[in-house]
This record gives sequence, C-alpha cells and structure tokens, in this order.
Amino acid sequence: MASKIILTSGKRRTAIARSRLMKSKSGKQNIRINGVPIEIIKPEFSKIKMMEPLILAESFIKDDMDIKIRVHGGGVVSQAEAVRMAIARGINEYLGKEEVKQVFEDYDRTMIAGDVRRTEPKKAGGPGARARFQKSYR
Repeated sequence: MASKIILTSGKRRTAIARSRLMKSKSGKQNIRINGVPIEIIKPEFSKIKMMEPLILAESFIKDDMDIKIRVHGGGVVSQAEAVRMAIARGINEYLGKEEVKQVFEDYDRTMIAGDVRRTEPKKAGGPGARARFQKSYR
C-alpha cells in the first residue's frame, strides 16, 4: 500500500508556502524548508515560529513524518508564518483528529484559518496607499 501524502499550503500577506507531508521512510523526522533542514534555519525566532505546530501536536503524533516545504515571497516573518500555517494544516489533515484542530485554534487561530488582512492598494497623488507627495511653498 502506498503511504499517505498530504499536500497543503499556507499564506501570509505575499508569502506562500506549499508543503508535502508523508510518513517517514527512514524512521526519523525530517523537515526541510527550501531544501534546508529546519534545525539550521536563521533567524532563531523564525525557526521557533515554524516549529510551533510540531511542539503543540507532539503528544498526538505517533509515527515520524517527512515534511518538505517550498516558500517564496514576502519577508522573513511572513515566510515563517506561512510555513507555520502549512505545517499546522498538514498535521491536522494527516492525523484527522478534532482534538488537534482544537489545540491549534486555542493556541492561535491563524494557524488554521489564516489572516484575512491584505495590503491596501496604492492611489494616485502619492507614493503609497495613504502617503501623499510633499508640497513646497518656496
């Protein structure tokens, strides 16, 4: 029988993370983000942010999993949040337990649901959405 492969994604502003979660063949947990093991991801804050779903669901996970994630767009924090969401959704779907989803939602709802805020579009008369060009009197 083929092993179960779960494909999920996570978005945060302009960062998009796509993950592939499957049962480990080697017998140990292997997590890679853009081909880099999660243990050597810098900055440390981003690594901790990405590991949150794994730490929260540790008691529910019985067998080791391989997680491969491709992430692009956005900044360091947005990418970390997108990866965190992709991992949380993948674990939730892989285990299929309502208790896991409840643990994630009790900790932080954006792990599963995402953040609905988007950037405001730029308007004419200025360099950004709200800022206006300076006016000179002399």
